[in-house]
Amino acid sequence: MPEEITFVVNGTLLSLSRRDVESCTQDLTPEPIQRHAVEVGGTVYPVKQVFEAATGLDRLDFTSAVARRNLGRLGFVLRRVDG
Repeated sequence: MPEEITFVVNGTLLSLSRRDVESCTQDLTPEPIQRHAVEVGGTVYPVKQVFEAATGLDRLDFTSAVARRNLGRLGFVLRRVDG
C-alpha cells in the first residue's frame, strides 16, 4: 500500500496520503450515505464527502468512482449501501 498517491482530476495533479484523509475526517460529521461509503478511523462516511474534504475539490467536480478508486488505493475499506 503506498503512503501517498498522485492522480489527476479534471486536469489538476493532486497528491493524497492516508494520513491526510484521516486528519481531515477527525472533526467531520458523516452525512447520510446514498450508495457508496468509506470507513475511516472506524466511522463510515459517504465517499464523496471524504474525498472532497481531503482534496479540497468541490464534489461536483469528480465522480464517486474517482473517489472510490483513490481512497481504495490508500487502503481504506469501501462499502456499497443498497437502499
